[in-house]
Amino acid sequence: MTVMPMFPLGMVVFPFTAVPLRVFEPRYQHLLDDVLAGDRTFGTVLIERGSEVGGGDERFDIGTIVAVSGVSRLAEADHRLVFVAGMQRVAVRSWMDDDPYPRADVDLLAEASEDVPAGLLDEVSVAVRRVLALASELGSDTSAIGVELSDDPVVASYQASALTPVTPLDAHRLLKTAGPASRLKLCRQMLAATSELLTHRLETGG
Repeated sequence: MTVMPMFPLGMVVFPFTAVPLRVFEPRYQHLLDDVLAGDRTFGTVLIERGSEVGGGDERFDIGTIVAVSGVSRLAEADHRLVFVAGMQRVAVRSWMDDDPYPRADVDLLAEASEDVPAGLLDEVSVAVRRVLALASELGSDTSAIGVELSDDPVVASYQASALTPVTPLDAHRLLKTAGPASRLKLCRQMLAATSELLTHRLETGG
């Protein structure tokens, strides 16, 4: 049994990606203090129903272990900006008491062994660039977004997932997908749908 501090969020954090988190609620300040004094890791899961603030939320059971890479103070009292790096997926076996903060008994979730078809990484990379180009034409500033995918299919599948502009529920679909080939194919499908939508907006001025 591995019991881990957990930070339920309104977003998905993918392995092999980095994101900032704003920490201000007292229970998560407590969590942050404890993990900084320990191995600097905790788990994240997407909230299924409810809010990040105040408790009482319902949570999905597939998430990601993250490691704290940096912490900075914000202007608001007791607010901290925490930079975390996604490490590996976990499956929640059971939730513990939320006092003083959420904790769960988790298992590491291995990647399914899948053969990645030749050219799939290139197809997904091209699809990402296409979506970013369309978004730029519609007025979004995409200049700071890097789109170079790793040669490692597992790493690339998560990088592509993070670059695919979808709802949190669809992001969770990507996270829980069993292996890299399946995940990249789902990215390709979602990116094609987004490209079609953006193209329609450009053509209609909508």
